[in-house]
Amino acid sequence: MYTAKQVARYIINKCSVDKRPIGNLTLQNLLYLVWIEYHKRENTRLFDDRICAWQFGPVVPEVYYDYCAYGGMDIDRRYERDEIGIAEADMAILDESLVKYLDCSVSQLVSMTHEREKPWYQIYVKLGEIRQEIPFGLIEEMECRKPVCD
Repeated sequence: MYTAKQVARYIINKCSVDKRPIGNLTLQNLLYLVWIEYHKRENTRLFDDRICAWQFGPVVPEVYYDYCAYGGMDIDRRYERDEIGIAEADMAILDESLVKYLDCSVSQLVSMTHEREKPWYQIYVKLGEIRQEIPFGLIEEMECRKPVCD
């Protein structure tokens, strides 16, 4: 298992190297979506950092605050391999997941995570729990038993 910061560094680095830098909002949505894809494939959690229901979707606060200084601008950063610390096999899984989502616009990603039958909606809208944690059990129950995006 990794930290969300490690996974974020991997995503940011990959996007920068591929000349497709992303902003913090996209990063947050991707963290959530790759967490789901990883769990579906490996039947284990990619990271255990809290995922919270914020206005524009699921957010890992510890990662959000690391990159919030970028505002709405792209995070065009590169990290050394030892700063990332993710195994090759897991990088391949992350790459497969990212391929599904990198061509989506940020508004499409937000729409995906805001659907009525998704955990973000249950916590943020139905319960009115703004900025509250989305339980991993709820994510596993609602997201990991069916395809996320075709």
